[in-house]
This record gives sequence, structure tokens and C-alpha cells, in this order.
Amino acid sequence: MKASGPAIPIILGLSLLGASGAYLYMLFKKKRSNSTGDLVDFFARKPSKAEPATTELIISNSLIPLVIGRKGYTLKHIQQSTGAVISFSDHDGSSQRCLIQGPSEAVVEKAREMILKETARPLTITEEVIVPQAACGKIIGRCGDELQEICRKSMAKVWLEGRARSESERRVMITGTEAQIKVAKELIAQKVQEDCESRKLLLDTTLQAREPRIRTPPSSSAPTPTPNDGNKKSVTSASKTTAAKQSTANFGTGQMEVFVSTIVSPSKFYVQLVGPQSLELDLLVQNMTVYYNQSHNRELHQLRKPYLGQIVAAEFNADNKWYRAEISAILPNEYKPGEVVLDLFFVDYGDNQYTNPNEVYELKPEFLAPRFQAIECFLAKVEPMQQSNPIPSTAASGEDEWDPIVVNRFEELTHVAQWKKIVSKIVTYRNGKSPLHGRESSPIPGVELYDTAPNGTDLINIGQELIAEGLARNATYDRTDELSRSQLFRLGLTNGGSSQSSSIEDKSASSSTSASTVVSSGKHTGPSLEQQQHQVQYRSLANGTH
Repeated sequence: MKASGPAIPIILGLSLLGASGAYLYMLFKKKRSNSTGDLVDFFARKPSKAEPATTELIISNSLIPLVIGRKGYTLKHIQQSTGAVISFSDHDGSSQRCLIQGPSEAVVEKAREMILKETARPLTITEEVIVPQAACGKIIGRCGDELQEICRKSMAKVWLEGRARSESERRVMITGTEAQIKVAKELIAQKVQEDCESRKLLLDTTLQAREPRIRTPPSSSAPTPTPNDGNKKSVTSASKTTAAKQSTANFGTGQMEVFVSTIVSPSKFYVQLVGPQSLELDLLVQNMTVYYNQSHNRELHQLRKPYLGQIVAAEFNADNKWYRAEISAILPNEYKPGEVVLDLFFVDYGDNQYTNPNEVYELKPEFLAPRFQAIECFLAKVEPMQQSNPIPSTAASGEDEWDPIVVNRFEELTHVAQWKKIVSKIVTYRNGKSPLHGRESSPIPGVELYDTAPNGTDLINIGQELIAEGLARNATYDRTDELSRSQLFRLGLTNGGSSQSSSIEDKSASSSTSASTVVSSGKHTGPSLEQQQHQVQYRSLANGTH
């Protein structure tokens, strides 16, 4: 059957139309995107490579740790999440260049956003605060409650270093943002202030309850003077009294508050530093009194063979309390031939007492821990009105030249053993000679003493007050000339100037250390008892000469 003429063109048209559609389909669908966004060849079905994308960021050095993270974890997380490659290089002294590379713009942009998000976080830093060692208990609190409260309120991590920075200071570490650290510092400062105020209140309360210490007569040949108001010399000139006053605003550095505990003369007296050590001493006396009042405890500490320099426990005959004392002399008993009597020097107060050996006991080791409180001093820039020798003698020989009336007045001005605070300032030194053979002694500080005037503002120079009343005169001899070159070097006086950095505490520490060595050794290597009795008449004792 033959096709008709008109049907042939129609068939050819349909064939050409189908071929044209297929050609156009292959032409426009040759490439298409896969699900990941990569271009795929239509025939080979393989993704075609796109052009890599790159961008840069300038990041401050302080923000680099936020981007990197601890052990690089943050940076690894950004790279793994986006598929980008991130590297750093130096830009300048304060910033780094961050290069972000990725297979596409989308990858690079996502990595860039994550980095900017990290740099927007607050920076975590660690700072330290130095606090007094005594305030650590207040900061930590019972079972660490106060420290946990500081961490909770500040949202910072706060902890105390395990080892103390020094005997008096400790380091507190704080980790957090600047705002968190600021809050933590304020809370810590508040705790330190509370501790300081509570200690001051406790100190004032304790000192108000402290009874005046009645002293026994000193062991020097000079009689103990008794107060005599009729023999006092009144001040005849108002200008002299004014000259003895000094405004607290003009008072120099290096001053410290002290108690005058014992006076032999203006050339020799003992002071105690005012502070936490005063509370420590009161607690020590209280514990010693409770301990040694029990007979079975005294039996445990019988003194079998006393020796010079031994630190012992003895009862003070004026108040029946127990104190630490040093055996400064072993003397024949004038009333009981063949027996001896001990001359005791109370190391925390500076006074002496004669005691029978059977009334003295060994010191329990724990009672030796606190430093000795009595610090020997002399009143600087003054000397007796009637000075027989133009060059003052050291040690105790010059004490008897002071008139008992002057000593009485000096006791009144310093409120001796009444536990009233006065101000002390070291201005010079003199050579010190230990009463014990072979014991090294520190130079004795010469101090100016200041009492508060009735107006509560001015300070009265006690030495100048004695001069104004005609009881003393200005010193004509520099006591630092007695010191050796090595002593001058240690005190910082090699150039002839006074050392403001020197402290009375240095002498107290030296005495405590030397005495501790004597006790801890447990052996007496000095002369025998008979030799000590033979030599005692030539030795200068703590409160005079036998």
C-alpha cells in the first residue's frame, strides 16, 4: 500500500521535531547541580571542580586564645564543621592575620561567622591578689563556705595557693572575665577588711582587760625609785612644752606603736610591739598558767640541772601567772649556804626575779613557738644632766647615772606596764653586749618615743619633754660609733645615715632564734656550775650588775 502524498511531510516533520527536542534537551541539561552544590557532568556523572574561595581576618593577640581554644579544640571544631582550612600568621606586634580557605564561598563564610562569634565572647584571664596570711581563715570560712560564696557571687574561679608566699602573705588566684575578677577582688577586700576590724576590736578589748604588771625591783645596785610628786620639776615655760610637741602630719616614716613593759632607766628599757603578737602573748600566758597550775604537769617538767641561757617556765610573784623566762645568772643563796638561787629574765616583758630552782620548770616545747616580745631599747638623743664620763658606757654601767626622780618621771611619761600605746621611731643604734658568755647579741636600737597630746592630734616627744623639764640634756655622743663595720653594714648605716628599713622586730627575731637554739640542743656546753658561780660577779646581768 502506498502512502499518500500529504502523509509523507507530516511523518518527516514529526521525526525532525523529536530529534530537535532531544538535541535541545542534551544541550541545556548537559550540566546540572548535585545535592551538595557541586557541578556534575551530564554524561560522565562526575562533579566538576569549582574555584576555591579565600578570605582574611585581622584578630588581636588577646583574642587568639578564644579562637584556638584549650589545646586547639575550638579551632579543630570550626574546621571540621565547615571543611575550611584556617591558618595564622604575624600581622604586627598586636594582632595576627587569620587566613580562611575553602572549596566555596559558602564554606568560607560559615567559618568566618564561627570565628567572629568566638572572638565576641568575653576573654577569660587569671589574676592574683596578695592578702595577709592572717586573713586567709576569714576568706576561706568554715569548711570553705566563704570561698564558695565568693565564687558564686562573682562567677569566677577563686582559690588560694597551697604554699604561703611568705610568713605574712599569701597569694589568691582568680580566673574569669574582667567583670568577674573585679567582683571577686571586691569581695576578697571586704573579707580582709572584716578580719582587720575584728582583730583590732579583739585587741582593744583584750588590752582593756589586761591588768597592769607590777614589777619587782631590778637586780641592779640602784634602788627602785618610788613616785614622788613633790620632787617633780614643773615646766616653767610654755614654749618648752610646745617644743616637745610634734604634729602627726609632720611625723616621719618608720614609726610603730609599742607598749613600754619595763624600765630600768632612759638608757635601758623594754618595749613590746602592738599588734597580733600582743594577743598571741596573752593567750600564751593564759595557756601556760592553766597548764603549770596542775601539779602533775609540773612533775613532768622538773628542772634537774639548770644552766645559763636555759628557757624555763616560772611563776611571777606579783600576779601568780606563769611566764617564759631565761636563766641569766646562777647565784649563791645568801640565806641558805650550799644552795643557789636563779636570776630569771622574763623574755616577754624584760623584768627580773630571783627564784629558787625548785620553783622553776622546763618549758613545754609548744610554748616556745611565739617570738620573744621584750625588746631592749634606749632613749635616743638624751643623756643624764650630770654625766661623769663624757663618753657613755655600754650595757648597764651607765644606768645608775640617772637620778631616781628622772626615772620616775620617765615611767610616768611612758605609762610603763599600763599597756597604753605610744609611738616609737628608731633613729640610732648602740653596741649590745650579751650577759651570757658566747651569746651573740644584736645592736640595741635607740628610739624616740611619742605620746599623744591631750588634744588627740599632736605627739609629744618624751625625750624632749625630759629636756624641757630640766631632767635631761641633749646627747653629745653618737652611739653608732660603737658599732663595728659589719654591724653598720647589716643595718644599712655604712654611709652614716639612719636605716628607715630597720625594725625593732629584727632584734626580737634574733633573740627568739638564739634562745630557741639553746633549748632545742638539749645539751649544755658552757662552763660548769662551780665556774658559773665564780664568774657571776664579773658579768653584767639583764637589769644591772652583780
